[in-house]
Amino acid sequence: MTDIAPPILLARHGETAWTRAGRYQGQSDPALSPAGVAESERLAATLRGGAIAAIMCSPLLRARQTAGVIAGVLGLPAPQIDPDLIEIAYGDWEGLTQADVKCRWPALLRAWKHAPETVMFPGGETLGALRMRVRRCLGTYSLPASSGAVLLVTHSAWIRIAVIEAQGLPLASFRHVPVATGSVQPLFFHTARALAQRTETVSCRSR
Repeated sequence: MTDIAPPILLARHGETAWTRAGRYQGQSDPALSPAGVAESERLAATLRGGAIAAIMCSPLLRARQTAGVIAGVLGLPAPQIDPDLIEIAYGDWEGLTQADVKCRWPALLRAWKHAPETVMFPGGETLGALRMRVRRCLGTYSLPASSGAVLLVTHSAWIRIAVIEAQGLPLASFRHVPVATGSVQPLFFHTARALAQRTETVSCRSR
């Protein structure tokens, strides 16, 4: 029988004013909007009875607030912060709408829409850099545990990359993974060959 670890649960934070306005957030730090707090409460309600062992979250305020609401509703210890759960850095795009970006970087925006794996955000980073953070987390939190699932409260780009990693998809699939605010989805990992390969990849690339 194949040994399968308990799932990692990936949750995206609730809505912020920037989310509603269609602004790139990245590593900027807006707080949850009232609607985002309500989304977090609804998310927590769906997680009742889910045998969650621990909550880890991004250091950004919107993720910490979402994780705090969930922990309070479920009666769990305070969430722990993991810097690797932080969102991709959109650099100079942060705080701008898509219309703003189109005026200043039309070619780069086209690339982001059609070949996201090729883009380096001005003053920011690439999907490849984010993937390294995701791999480090998945290599840690997908280890077997008897106490239940680990809930990772993070961001849309982070979750898309995690899904890509779990399914063995190319980075070019990035835009085909929908992630709504206040949503949650599980990931399962085999605890033998798949984890060993991931750990080896991260180790080699860190040298």
